[in-house]
Amino acid sequence: MSTAVWIAIAVFAVGAVAGGLLRIRAWLQKPAPPEVIEAAHRDDDEGD
Repeated sequence: MSTAVWIAIAVFAVGAVAGGLLRIRAWLQKPAPPEVIEAAHRDDDEGD
């Protein structure tokens, strides 16, 4: 019984980590908002 509990905990932990990584990956693939791009361009223009 104790082994089954530890296996269940391990499966849950691996699932939680994998889900978190997939969520981070999806967030990183989203395009940046226009305000962020505009601010970056303004910053580039000031550097010249």
